[in-house]
Amino acid sequence: MAVTIYDEPQAISPAGNPLMFTFSSDQTGQDNFSFIIEVFVNAALHSTHQVFRQFGTLSKFDCSGILASTLLNLDITTDFEFDATNSMSTYAIVVYEKYGNPAITQASATSSTLKAFNGALRHIDWINWDYTIYDPNQTQDAVFLTDFPTSQKAFCGIEENFYLGYFEESGIAGVSFVIDLYDINGVVTSGDSFALTSTEFNILNVGPTAIVSVSPVLTLVDFSSDCYYYEFKVDVGGNSQVGPFRIYMDTECKRYETRRLHWLNKYGVWDSFTFSLVSIDSSTVQSNGYIREKGIWDGTSYIYPYYQGEKTTFAKTSTDQLVLNSDYIKQDVQQWLVRGLYESPVVYLEVEDSTEFEPVNVTNSSYQFKTRRRDGLIQEQITIDRTYTYTSQLN
Repeated sequence: MAVTIYDEPQAISPAGNPLMFTFSSDQTGQDNFSFIIEVFVNAALHSTHQVFRQFGTLSKFDCSGILASTLLNLDITTDFEFDATNSMSTYAIVVYEKYGNPAITQASATSSTLKAFNGALRHIDWINWDYTIYDPNQTQDAVFLTDFPTSQKAFCGIEENFYLGYFEESGIAGVSFVIDLYDINGVVTSGDSFALTSTEFNILNVGPTAIVSVSPVLTLVDFSSDCYYYEFKVDVGGNSQVGPFRIYMDTECKRYETRRLHWLNKYGVWDSFTFSLVSIDSSTVQSNGYIREKGIWDGTSYIYPYYQGEKTTFAKTSTDQLVLNSDYIKQDVQQWLVRGLYESPVVYLEVEDSTEFEPVNVTNSSYQFKTRRRDGLIQEQITIDRTYTYTSQLN
C-alpha cells in the first residue's frame, strides 16, 4: 500500500494559474478505489476532496481555485516598504488512498509546503515560469517583479511613487537597500545603505520622497539639485542581490497637469506610468424622471397653469470620465503599458500633491501593439471612469 506524489508546483507560483499535483497509488485495482485530498492553507485544513484515477494508476489535483480565494490585494500606500505576505499563502496537500467494501482511507503521502502569490500569467509566461530569478537567495543577480523593458529609461518625478517587488523565500536576515545618485556625467554625488525588513514577499516604494522618508542620509535636495539618475539594489549578502535598477529623474517642465496611474501587474506588484499631455475631464449625466397629470386643483377649479410642467425630473446622477494622453514613447514602453494597464483588475490614480490614491476603471476594451516602423511617433490614449458618482438632491 503506497501513495506517491510525482509532480508539485514550484516553491512559489502564481495562484491565477494551475497549481497542479499528480500522484498515483499501487492499489487502484481495489474495490471502490478513490483518492482523498486534504488541502492545508497557512497550516490549517481548508477543505477535503475526492478524486478518482484518471490515467492508469495516476490522478491529479489543482489547488489554484482554492488558493486564489484566500489571497488579498495590497492597499497601495506612499510608505517606502510594506510586507506583501498578505498576497501570499502557504499550502500543502495530503493524498490518501481509499478503498474496500466499505471503503476506508488507507496509506497517504504529504506534499512539500509551497507558496502561492496573487498573480496571474499568460500561458507562455506561465509554462516558462521560474520564481528563482526574482529571489536573491536563489539567483545571484535577481530581478524585480516587473516587465518594464530594461532597454528603456524608467522615469520618476521627485514627488511621485514608483513600486518594485521581489521574493525572499528563505527570509534571510540582514537585507539592506543600497542606493547611489549620479549626475549627468555618471559621477556618484551621494548615496546610502540601510536595513530592510526580511520578508518572503516585499514591495518597495522607490520614489525619491519615499526613499528620503526612511534614509538617515539622503534629502530631497540630493535628488533635486544635480541628480540625473539613481541606481539601487537589494543586498542579501554573499554577493547576492536584486537589481540593480536605474530610475531617471523626471525634471522636465510640464505644459499640462500630469496624471500618474498605478496598476496591479501580473506579479501582484504595482506598476506605474505618468500621462503628461493634456487630459480631458468629462461627465455623463443621467436624468431620472416621470410624467405627471396635466393640470392642478386651484381652490374650487381645475386649471392648467403654464408653470406646472408635465415631464418632471426628480433626481440626476453624474459619472465622471477622464481621457489621458501619454507623451511620445518608445514602442517597447507602449507595448508594456497597454498590456499591463488594460488587463489589470485594479488601477489607482495618484492624487497630485497628496498621499491619497483614487480607484478608477480603465474602459478601453482593446489595444494594439504599436511599432515605430508602422505608426511613426507613438502615443497612447486611455479613458478611465471615476468610481465615485454624484447624485443630486431630490426634486
